[in-house]
Amino acid sequence: RISLTWFGKTPQLILQDPEMVKEVLSNKFGHFSKAPQPAQVKMLAWGLANLNGEQWAVQRRRISPVFHLEKLK
Repeated sequence: RISLTWFGKTPQLILQDPEMVKEVLSNKFGHFSKAPQPAQVKMLAWGLANLNGEQWAVQRRRISPVFHLEKLK
């Protein structure tokens, strides 16, 4: 399930299918761009959702071990 919404003049797709979200987040690195963030968010938010490029890849590698099935049990 995909929804389209507009943020001003910018179209935004909203994915509601967990498998599609998983594919976009794990298999399509570099194929999708994130919406530009306001300056305040850039200064305050260094989480995975707000990073791009190499910064995103580094943070993803750091947190990935935490989400392995053995750790979640």
